[in-house]
Amino acid sequence: MRKGKAALILAVFVALTVGLAMIFAGCGEKKEEPKEEKKKGGTFNYCLVSDPVSLDPAQLQESQGIEVGKQIFDGLMDNDPETMELVPAMAESYEVNDDATVFTFKLKKGVKFHNGRECTAEDFVYSWNRVCDPDTASEVSYHMSAIKGYDEVTGGTAETLEGVKAIDDYTLEVTLSYPYADFVYHTAHPVFSPIPKEVVEEYGSENFSEHPVGTGPFVFKEWVHEQQITVDKNPDYYGEEPYLDGVVFKVYQDEETAYQDFKAGALDDAQVPQGQFKAAEEEYGERAIFKAMLGIYYYGFNMNTAPWKDSKDLRQAFNYAVDRQTLCDVVMEGQRIPATGIVPPGIPGYQPNAMEYKYDPDKAKELLEKAGFPGGQGLPQLTLGYNTGVGHDTIAQFIQGNLKDVGVNFNIEGYEWGTYLDLIQGEQVTFFRLGWLADYPIMDNFLYPLFYSENAGIDNMSQYKNEEVDKLLLEARSTIDEDERIELYRKAEKIILDDAPIMPLMFYKTSRVYSDKVGGYMRTPDDLTPLELVYFKE
Repeated sequence: MRKGKAALILAVFVALTVGLAMIFAGCGEKKEEPKEEKKKGGTFNYCLVSDPVSLDPAQLQESQGIEVGKQIFDGLMDNDPETMELVPAMAESYEVNDDATVFTFKLKKGVKFHNGRECTAEDFVYSWNRVCDPDTASEVSYHMSAIKGYDEVTGGTAETLEGVKAIDDYTLEVTLSYPYADFVYHTAHPVFSPIPKEVVEEYGSENFSEHPVGTGPFVFKEWVHEQQITVDKNPDYYGEEPYLDGVVFKVYQDEETAYQDFKAGALDDAQVPQGQFKAAEEEYGERAIFKAMLGIYYYGFNMNTAPWKDSKDLRQAFNYAVDRQTLCDVVMEGQRIPATGIVPPGIPGYQPNAMEYKYDPDKAKELLEKAGFPGGQGLPQLTLGYNTGVGHDTIAQFIQGNLKDVGVNFNIEGYEWGTYLDLIQGEQVTFFRLGWLADYPIMDNFLYPLFYSENAGIDNMSQYKNEEVDKLLLEARSTIDEDERIELYRKAEKIILDDAPIMPLMFYKTSRVYSDKVGGYMRTPDDLTPLELVYFKE
């Protein structure tokens, strides 16, 4: 690797990670924490609201699965839990060629799978090819779409990714189809985690989720669906040994029941239910965590179906009808941030005024009339769908009231999480609630998954397709200069917002409490808890 342009890429990477560190470090000086004994042992009872869809890295796309999966699986890189800075995990180091098309990773030696076998570069080759195999039907394979040969493998005309090679046991070479300096961020996503081929062959690819084996800090033990998932400490972990003996992820169907169990001592942490944020702050003090996350809460419209597909004016009218400030200040007790676009604060390139949709009922009425639905007349019967158990009904009722004020009436209906996702993807629920938390802290992660045409029906649940946006997103990916790259993403975001395939409502804050018996507990900017850092005080 010559130092010219590669040095530039490194400089951009350093600038980005330093910037993120400053953003998440806070404004004041860090307090000196009193030293306390970090006891080894004990089982942490973790609150999980709804059962994961899968524990297979090839299928990890929703929060519940990722919360558990990140404890079982590691990858080449990871994000610092406080700053989101990119840090090595199984990679010892990596190099990038001059035009950001070839990434060479040196692997740490002696990293073992939970079945005791050493993990090598060939395991990454196997695992990434499996993700892209059409038979796997991965809904998150698009994270690998920049890799050379991706289209051929996912399209069924090739069996292996041309761009992924094991040079030797500890050297993995990844060649891309186009320059993409930010590709290394993708490798922190759990879909890139290696898994042992022999375990997949033993249980069958479709059953690997029930017998997951990785290289992470905890070893899978048992999954009793709709009840709990148990993991034990990995005694051979290549990183810092976890303090805990194990974790039991207790599955609940609603936040309120889980919160009451936390109060009774049956859980060591819990999500704070909506409407109890202020009370939790008063009761638990510093053990009530409310801080900004890298995520957005939104309502989406299915762009393949009427009335949404036929009228941008209608979709814009819905956006103008919503009072985001009151939603955040009153309904959410000040524990959410009104959305100003798609990309949240904390992501380099964030635009404070990306969208034009201020609360303006008169503008909403004007657009409804322009769309051919004066005062809401002529609209078909509409139903907003949401997943139950986590307070989305209260938000839906507030939005329902906002729209009623401009003449639009719609029903609301809740569903169990897994069923709900199936209904959205099956285009049976066409007006829906969803959220998105960062997989990695770059604009691409909010725009490419949710709005690139080829991701329609996967994470692009709105089925949004715009050739100009596609072109801008691909051009941004292949632009090495960070300022130029960000400007392209900003242009794409503006176009998407004007097209209004979604209603951006709020930027997330975490709302979690934890027991006074534990230390080392934290929530990351992508709303996870690194359980390998948690310990019992006594």
